[in-house]
Amino acid sequence: MSIVLRLLDRGMARGALIALVVLLAGCESLLELPGFGRPAREPLPPAPVNEVSGAVNVEPGTELSRSIKRTLKEPAQTAAAGAGWQVKGSGRFIDEKPLKHPETAKLPAFDDKKEITLNFENTDIREVVKVILGDMLKLNYIINPAVRGGVSMQTAAPISRSELLPTLETLLRMNNATLVWTDGRQYQVVPVAKATKGLLTPRLAEEREPLPSGHNLVIRPLHNIGADEMADILKPLVRDNSIVRVDPRRNLLLLAGSARGLEQILSIIDTFDVNWLKGLSVGFFPLHNNTIEQVQKDLDVVLGGEAGKALGGLVRITPIPSANGLLVVTPQKDYLAEVGKWIRQFDRRSQAGDEQRIFIYRVRNGKAEDLAKLLNELFAKKSKTATLKRAVAPGLSPVELVGKAAEGETAARKTVIKSTENVAPEGGGGATLTGDVRVVADVEHNSLLILASARDYRKMLDTLEKLDIIPLQVHIEATIVEVLLKGHLKYGISWFFQGGVGGGYDSTVGTGGVDSSVSGVDITDGIDSLLNGFNWSLMDSTGNIRAVLNAFANDSLVNVLSAPSVMVLDNQEATIQVGDEVPTLSQRQATEGGLPVETVNYRNTGIILKVKPRVNPGGLVTMEVSQEVSAVVQTEVSTNHNQPTIQTRKISSTVAVQSGHTVVLGGLIRDKRSNAQGGVPGFYKVPVLGALFGGTENRNERVELMVVLTPRVITSAEDALQITHDFRDRMQGLKKEFLAEAGVIERNPPSKGAAQGGTEEPADGNREESEPKRGVEK
Repeated sequence: MSIVLRLLDRGMARGALIALVVLLAGCESLLELPGFGRPAREPLPPAPVNEVSGAVNVEPGTELSRSIKRTLKEPAQTAAAGAGWQVKGSGRFIDEKPLKHPETAKLPAFDDKKEITLNFENTDIREVVKVILGDMLKLNYIINPAVRGGVSMQTAAPISRSELLPTLETLLRMNNATLVWTDGRQYQVVPVAKATKGLLTPRLAEEREPLPSGHNLVIRPLHNIGADEMADILKPLVRDNSIVRVDPRRNLLLLAGSARGLEQILSIIDTFDVNWLKGLSVGFFPLHNNTIEQVQKDLDVVLGGEAGKALGGLVRITPIPSANGLLVVTPQKDYLAEVGKWIRQFDRRSQAGDEQRIFIYRVRNGKAEDLAKLLNELFAKKSKTATLKRAVAPGLSPVELVGKAAEGETAARKTVIKSTENVAPEGGGGATLTGDVRVVADVEHNSLLILASARDYRKMLDTLEKLDIIPLQVHIEATIVEVLLKGHLKYGISWFFQGGVGGGYDSTVGTGGVDSSVSGVDITDGIDSLLNGFNWSLMDSTGNIRAVLNAFANDSLVNVLSAPSVMVLDNQEATIQVGDEVPTLSQRQATEGGLPVETVNYRNTGIILKVKPRVNPGGLVTMEVSQEVSAVVQTEVSTNHNQPTIQTRKISSTVAVQSGHTVVLGGLIRDKRSNAQGGVPGFYKVPVLGALFGGTENRNERVELMVVLTPRVITSAEDALQITHDFRDRMQGLKKEFLAEAGVIERNPPSKGAAQGGTEEPADGNREESEPKRGVEK
């Protein structure tokens, strides 16, 4: 800290001496604040502060300046008298002017007596924001595209309009979003992680004006406790990211959060930021096995009564429900250790057995039903196969599985798992628990209700936190094409890429199916013997395969049957089906009266793609692929029941490819033969001479089916958003193509520079002479 002394008639030496004295005086505490509440401070006159350095300016003519002059004129007499002198600083180390009156949301005038009932059932959070902010409060707002989620809420009793914003904040917090008042004009609904940077105007927390609704950023200077020490006290009691910055030099905290959360934090700071705390010992004792209420009752027995009267209130115990612990404040450090010893003793489990409690685990990323099944297999020690005998070790109790809902219980709470101590059924072993455990999967709220002791719950909680992780997603782009085999492709696509024009690709070749591989096969040797029933796969990471297919499409050699795109969770199956259901007669019987009874089944035809990806460490995607292309064809053999003939081409395989790379499955070649005869009616069918009046056309085409798959692993919301943007760009390009095809717009409109007579340089740097525009004669 620097002190600027502006004296008119003294030199630099005396100025330096005064600066040293002021520094020593500023370190002295001038406040004596008894009591437990917030100290009542004497209002200090505002001292001029240097806006650049933050130092105190001593202006000529002020009382402070005159006092310093008197001291400098008579230093000996002043020192002899022993009176001394003091220079009181402002105690402020920040410029408070910009923080005095930040703009807040101005709510429209409304009748607060009018009550509102809210009822949302699986409603998009964006729609909830529109209803509350736009329709009810008439406020402007902007929603960040990253805000997603659903809301189910119903108010049992009507609420006033003043409670709408706090209610909306709670709903947004459940979806990791919050409100931010920006520009003095509107609210922004943004993710919590993005709410602090660049959007908030700091407020001075000492003014203690009511904070506006939404996300706030406050500066809280500390006077009687260090910033680092206060931050250590707050960390186990507040939400993550609530403490934005700890400034030990200026001794202040920068806090961020909702209005209600900040009020709680500031109340805790007010409790500790008092002068008497310097001599007190403070301890926080978390509870692991017992409840706060029970431990407090036990402590009252020890500290209360005749023994407690001697303490005279020297020990204060405050419960902290949010952290499940007790806060102990005492002026005697020995008392702190003694009380802590009693708390730990009361928190231990009893020798006869652990007391069971009900714990609620909110599943964050997975499904409650799936986690309940895993807990059953791990902790309940049940055999995995239902056909195993219900045998247990001699002298031990069996496992009970309850699956029937009690009367009045919803169907969503039916999965009940019960584990018996030391159960060891045939064929299974699990983690050892100290007592009975019940796990109920609440499907409606996606939660687990666990009845267990605290020790058993900690074992299960450690496993749950490792299982309840964000599942990976895989975006799969598939292209199913038919390639007409002629010209360079007459021997098939595999020959083209390996031994022909497009050689140089890593591939797997086999004659027994897609899964079989034969290395070192010379495709050009014995092509004719390998064409029928020949399967192959090919890997590509540079996009050359799609480029070659696009080139063949320009020559009308490629027919794209389907190009689906699907997003699927890791280790889950995705199915895409485009086609018809064809009725087929499966059974025909005659009744006693002679009436026929027919059984008709429906067979799915068309394009059916099933993919089940599994992501391995390192980004390798293993896919179980089943591709079927089927169609109803005209049968050459007549039947009495007109049964259809279904022609099917099917590939079933398991392949592995890196994320973002392309794998191609192919080798299914089909011959199309057709004979057509035509000519002059009545004459072209005459034997021998009919050839003079007509002709016969014989066509033989060979078509190969290919499946092109490109998986991309989605590891974050940014990856999913990027894929969404890619699809949007594709749709915009498709829209322009349709408009150009309809003649609404030009396919390649001239650039702005070309329209003004300039030239436009292509992206590759090569200039091309543009064709001059032809004028229209008037």
